[in-house]
Amino acid sequence: MNLRQLFSFSILCAIAWSLLALVFFHINGFVTDAFGLSFTVCSIIGHTFLFAWAVFLLTVPFLLISPCTAQIAATGLGGITSVFWGLDLLVFSQYRFHISPAMLDLFFGPAGREIFAFSTGMWVIGVLAILLIFTFVFVLTLIAKRILLTGKLIALVVGGWFLFFLSYNAIYAWGKFNMISSVISQRTILPLAHPFSANRRLRKLGFEPQRELYAAPAKGALHYPLHPLTCTAPQARPNVLILLVESWRADSITPQIMPHLTSLLRQSHMSYFTNHISGGNATEAGVFSLFYSMPYTYWNDFTGRQLPPVLVTQALNTGYIPAIYASSKLNSPTFHQNIFATVPNLRLDSKGHTKWERDVDSIQDFEQFLNTYNKKEPFFGFLFLDATHGSSYPPEDTLFTPAQEVNYLLVNKNTDPTAYLNQYKNSVHFIDRMIERVFKDLKAHGLLDKTFIIITGDHGQEINDTRHNFWGHNSNFAKYQTHVPLLVWDPQAQQARTISYRTNHYDIAPTVLQQIYGCTNTPYDYSIGQNLFDATPRPFSLISSYTKKAIRTEDQLTILDQYGGVEMYDENLVPSQTGADPAAVKEALKTFAQFYN
Repeated sequence: MNLRQLFSFSILCAIAWSLLALVFFHINGFVTDAFGLSFTVCSIIGHTFLFAWAVFLLTVPFLLISPCTAQIAATGLGGITSVFWGLDLLVFSQYRFHISPAMLDLFFGPAGREIFAFSTGMWVIGVLAILLIFTFVFVLTLIAKRILLTGKLIALVVGGWFLFFLSYNAIYAWGKFNMISSVISQRTILPLAHPFSANRRLRKLGFEPQRELYAAPAKGALHYPLHPLTCTAPQARPNVLILLVESWRADSITPQIMPHLTSLLRQSHMSYFTNHISGGNATEAGVFSLFYSMPYTYWNDFTGRQLPPVLVTQALNTGYIPAIYASSKLNSPTFHQNIFATVPNLRLDSKGHTKWERDVDSIQDFEQFLNTYNKKEPFFGFLFLDATHGSSYPPEDTLFTPAQEVNYLLVNKNTDPTAYLNQYKNSVHFIDRMIERVFKDLKAHGLLDKTFIIITGDHGQEINDTRHNFWGHNSNFAKYQTHVPLLVWDPQAQQARTISYRTNHYDIAPTVLQQIYGCTNTPYDYSIGQNLFDATPRPFSLISSYTKKAIRTEDQLTILDQYGGVEMYDENLVPSQTGADPAAVKEALKTFAQFYN
């Protein structure tokens, strides 16, 4: 093969891979609007041809040896890339994520045979398929040797591709800037796709994002819930209030730090879950897992379609009045595009210079709601308090000293965490006063005995607990960043309970849907969890960060990192030789495709 024939071969491969790319989009569901379809076309050509150019550039040096060697190299590199596309398509169709170093490491690792169990027949079919792919690629080299390309045609192909590549990235950058659902929902469909974003640059150029939401794309392959809900709510419908505390450590509930909440543990309506795991070690994943009762991997699809969880939809459909008062912004992260997408006149943020001042503002607005709303109708409330995310508090909450804010430039793994932990404890003490205020407000309005209240955190907060210089969250999956308090105030309960079996954020939505909304569906129809009061052992806890996924069984963790392999630790971040139970890892992977056709 000569240089032009190698170019022709690369183009033929790119065409074949583009046809496979169409299958990826078919699996995910094609969008129907012009802007979204433009992105589909441009991404297929703009992204897929990058693989062809890589094969071309890697093959060119073999021409220095001989034309025959170049043909063999082209067959090998083209065949390997084609096998990658085929395997990735198979993985994507099953799990809706792509092959990564973590997946390969897991497959070839010691637990691979247990997680990925293939029969002899499947291995035979796989080997035959790979041989067929390499044969097909070799035939493409023969066809390429018969194609005569002029320099002008080559320039036209390269120039045309470059326009598609620029359009692919420009459409995505504009779509992400304006939260265009049909564009951002397609970002992760193709393997190794990372189109450019330019939010800051566009703002500097004077552009402002679209304020009105674009129309959501067609549902495509997403199937949620799996079956329509069948619910018969009691005649006297209780209110529902989710009180979420940002960055809340599980060891905070002590008489010294939280005297009010500690006193509530003795009251007959309170259940205290001492072994509760969040669905994430960061806000997006933690809140998403709580409301949707499914893994954070679905974030893009639900955000792109502006599809709220059934936990919220069922409340609105049955006449619950929304009372959403968050201290932190609900449009950053973009909860207004998924969880609360259908809530009318959504309150997006609070007033105040500090986090604790904004917490107070959200509580005051909730109090104003209680003063004015029609108490004959039930409400669905959400309070999100933020002071613990940054250890913010007013002077009167300075109980623990010495107290100091974390300066991340000065701390290391040997830094004494006492002063920083005291700062955090003071902020939690402030949160305790805010929770007390909410309970008093409900009681003053005669609503405390009519309100089902869930109190928990979005994730934990590490303060150098593992002595690895971790200060905060979203950095590992140790218990300090993932274990959060959970308390449930149920007016129908007859005695105080302390529950020690493992529960997850995924269990919260099924509990409300079954006990408050009267839904008889199996939780599998809309979640990966179960009722909090169902003591049946959870097979695993699935925890997400922005770039990683952790599967936990007992105190062992298997962490899948899309950028670098598989890690195994225990809950204290001590390296482990076993990790999570392989059978549980296999079951956890299936949940990534549970709500796709």
